[in-house]
Amino acid sequence: MLDQENICLSVEKKQREYKSVAPEIVQTSSFQFDDFQHYVDVNMNKKSAYTYTRGENPTLTILEEKLAQLEKGECAKVFASGMGAISATILSLVKQKDHIIIVNTVYGSTVKFIQNLKRFGVESTKIDVSSTEDIFAFVKDNTRMIYFESPSSQKFEMLDLEKISQFAKQRNIITVIDNTWATPLFQNPLVHGIDIVIHSCSKYIGGHSDLVGGVVISNQKYVHEINEFGQIFLGATMSPMNAWLALRGLRTLPVRLKSQEQSVKQMIQFLQQSPYVKKIYHPMVHTSTDLTDKYLKGYGSLLSFVLKDATPDVIERFVDSLKHFTLAYSWGGFESLVMPVWKGSNEEELKKRGLDIGHIRMYIGLEEVELLIEDLQNAFNHAYK
Repeated sequence: MLDQENICLSVEKKQREYKSVAPEIVQTSSFQFDDFQHYVDVNMNKKSAYTYTRGENPTLTILEEKLAQLEKGECAKVFASGMGAISATILSLVKQKDHIIIVNTVYGSTVKFIQNLKRFGVESTKIDVSSTEDIFAFVKDNTRMIYFESPSSQKFEMLDLEKISQFAKQRNIITVIDNTWATPLFQNPLVHGIDIVIHSCSKYIGGHSDLVGGVVISNQKYVHEINEFGQIFLGATMSPMNAWLALRGLRTLPVRLKSQEQSVKQMIQFLQQSPYVKKIYHPMVHTSTDLTDKYLKGYGSLLSFVLKDATPDVIERFVDSLKHFTLAYSWGGFESLVMPVWKGSNEEELKKRGLDIGHIRMYIGLEEVELLIEDLQNAFNHAYK
């Protein structure tokens, strides 16, 4: 063996003895067996071991354990994206002739995915409700799943988690919530009886706009089913590097959310006083304070508002005049973002979703909120000149 190869093996052996403070990135596709008997034992399920990263990886395991504890669940499984987590969950738990109820303004790609399952014989009903009890009228004998967000996308409506879970458990219906807006720090749906919690790790959990990932958190039964089919067969595996980035993001999540909660409070106060704003959507200004008090332990910094007397020209001038808000998808990182729902020719789609053409989604990042407020005021002035 060459000296260089001896040196490399020696260094690698020594590195495995280090006790690193930060989690290690185990950037490998495959893991070695100790010997043939170990190989046999693992394949006969007599022993557990890391074998292939598409199934399990130590860096991913650390992230899964942390997220499960934060959400007060039994276990978790991470995925390559939020949609990877969502599609794996739904495909693992529904079958032909089942029925899914989609409540309120759920993330658009999720709605389209569920509705496209019609070609495989899965029914779905998209509903908009003003109170939780309204959901129950849409339940059928074959309803298998109720899928929702609370607070919801775009309008941030709140639902009564306990009422949904109690009703569903009596009828053997699975309840799934996308809890990305609130994070595990501000809401824990599993505690209130919801079966499955999903997060896009790309948002607050990652916190730096540099990773894409998702996670499913539940009890061992559901996570095992989702892992055995949705994860292993579909292969939407989170990379070790992205898992490490998410672990890094978790370390600063409490301080980031605390800062952003204060900023969004100031921003809402500004918007409430603006003559250019017709309506604000955020749990902080909802009339259903009983639900926010019951379920939320804090407020996220993603909100929406509706421009008064909005026209295509007003929307364009408003967005293009912003200097400190970036026009971009997603949210949860350092930089503040803006995203109008009007995309040039989608008025009919907006009507179906119950959204005004002047509806603007805005994410308040970690910049000085006074700077952001000044930026908004200037943009309002230019838009309505």
